[in-house]
Amino acid sequence: MNSENGLQELIGNLPEQDLWRVLQDMTATETEVDDQTIALLDSRMQGFLFLQEYIDNREARIAFARSPKHMTYLRDAAGSRNVWMSDAEFSELVEQDDAATLACFARSEQMNLHHLAYIEYKLALHPHGNDMLATSYDAMITIKKVLEQRGTTRSMALIRLAKAALEGSAEIETELANRLRRSMVNAQGDPRALWQAYLNLASLDANTLKGLLEASGESSSRPARTSAQAGRSLH
Repeated sequence: MNSENGLQELIGNLPEQDLWRVLQDMTATETEVDDQTIALLDSRMQGFLFLQEYIDNREARIAFARSPKHMTYLRDAAGSRNVWMSDAEFSELVEQDDAATLACFARSEQMNLHHLAYIEYKLALHPHGNDMLATSYDAMITIKKVLEQRGTTRSMALIRLAKAALEGSAEIETELANRLRRSMVNAQGDPRALWQAYLNLASLDANTLKGLLEASGESSSRPARTSAQAGRSLH
């Protein structure tokens, strides 16, 4: 079996035990499977594929991990490897506002740093209480690993700066902090305010952001002291 079309034809026509053997043979030879074919499989078979390191299928993994109808440990398997997101995709997760779903992505070292930072922040404020899923501490460990592998990013600096401004850190008590707070509506106690504050900062043009950073006493090349504090937790 080396054809995805062939596998699609077998699904629904082959006894379950035989289909499992086909999948096991495919994973033994690291045969790739497309998202459409994966979606035709039942939840356990999809989860089995997502346990395989070689299965990339980023979008299929995200969709599976986001769905509460699947078993928790399989959702975690799907989201904890070979997954990254754009800000637009991550915004959907933020709006979903489910700690367990966000935790499914907390161990993926392919995730963007600032997304992991938000997940850490969310899980610290609203723990999910599921022993099978990552905690805020696990997210922090992933952040440290990613920092060691790839170094910090502008987006990570901005989300740190947004958090400092929203929390009223003394060093950020400036026009930048005031501007971010004015843009938040009913933000008290809502982790999503951090993500919105980050998006607000990221949307500013370079000159405006530079001016606000300078007003905050920060260097435009090192906002929020990221070089000195790259490995520090958000909280």
